[in-house]
Amino acid sequence: MKFEEYIQKHRSELDHRKPDKDRIWQGIQAASHQRKTKRIRIYQWSAAAVIILLISGMFLRQEFVLQRQIENLSQINSSLAQKEQAYQVQVNQKWQQFQSIESNASPIEGMLINELKELDTLYQEGLKDIQKDKNNERAIMILLETYEKRLRIIEKLIYERHKQIKYEERNPKTQL
Repeated sequence: MKFEEYIQKHRSELDHRKPDKDRIWQGIQAASHQRKTKRIRIYQWSAAAVIILLISGMFLRQEFVLQRQIENLSQINSSLAQKEQAYQVQVNQKWQQFQSIESNASPIEGMLINELKELDTLYQEGLKDIQKDKNNERAIMILLETYEKRLRIIEKLIYERHKQIKYEERNPKTQL
């Protein structure tokens, strides 16, 4: 027997119950409330995801800014680039002149080279200050002064090498 035929024959037995309207309405309201709470949860999760994305974006932006560090004054403006380039040329020429002089190292040479290393450290610290504020004129002046000091120190190194050569010429080493 088919299902439809069964229902037709036993309709009177099956229809004895009346629907409880209050119970049905409560079921509808409960289902509606569940949908609302699901929507609220979805909105809450969406808001949390947006907040996390914003915070992540700000963090990544900050990291990219820090990675884009200033390595020299030419990244600030063109007039500083010209000054720095002129100093770099002078420093490189003097350094090559110093290296071309063959002589034994004088006692003062090590101290002067350490001063050059300290100037490099000062230069890097100045660059960090400029990264914080590109218009920091004091830091820019300090960076330019480091080049002038490098030139003076390299000139002292050259002088010491020439002095060492003269000393070696006046006092030749005696070999046994």
